[in-house]
Amino acid sequence: MTIAVVDDEKNIRMAVSSALEKEGFQAVQYADGAAAAAGPEPDLYILDILMPVMDGLSLLRVLRQRGCAVPVMFLTSKDEEFDRVLGLELGADDYLCKPFSMRELIARVHVLLRRSGAAEKGGAAQDAGCVTLGHISLNPQSYTARLDGGPLVLTVTEFRLLRAFIEHAGEVLTREQLISAAYPDDTYLNDRAVDCHIKRLRKKIGSQSIETVYGLGYRFAV
Repeated sequence: MTIAVVDDEKNIRMAVSSALEKEGFQAVQYADGAAAAAGPEPDLYILDILMPVMDGLSLLRVLRQRGCAVPVMFLTSKDEEFDRVLGLELGADDYLCKPFSMRELIARVHVLLRRSGAAEKGGAAQDAGCVTLGHISLNPQSYTARLDGGPLVLTVTEFRLLRAFIEHAGEVLTREQLISAAYPDDTYLNDRAVDCHIKRLRKKIGSQSIETVYGLGYRFAV
């Protein structure tokens, strides 16, 4: 699998790339977002936020606007909380604060690739068949979705959240239940990240579709 490492600091690019290559991945290095945007699509992006020419947030906007659902992990400084939240709202799947251990980075990379691998290979046998409710239809085997008959572009995380909502339409789902549905095998997610993904999902399917039940969680309106 190919992983794009996008960071203007050469030492960080080389260190991350070396750790990835020791795990058997192919690492492609970029010094800025514009170069990465022009390059071939990898299986995963690891992005710094502050970079010249095109920063990480701008690159993420470009990727998501052109329908790229490849997982994205941000490398951020501890004092960049606003940027981390904005990144999640734009479609990032994870973030890691600097300084970080390569062991934790590799663990998170494996988690993200396991999730995206399900999208490429299709769901298990028990997932066969479309899931439909109202104007939304999901195909668990191909991880594709349709809204009012037209294509609905979702990241893997958004797809899994929407599937959980549809399968439990009318029921209140806690954040813990949504984390379990959208991030199997992932121990790093927090409630704020779930809220960001749901905010983005609402923009795609309509804000009235997902209701907030204060003090409990969220409910998909039937």
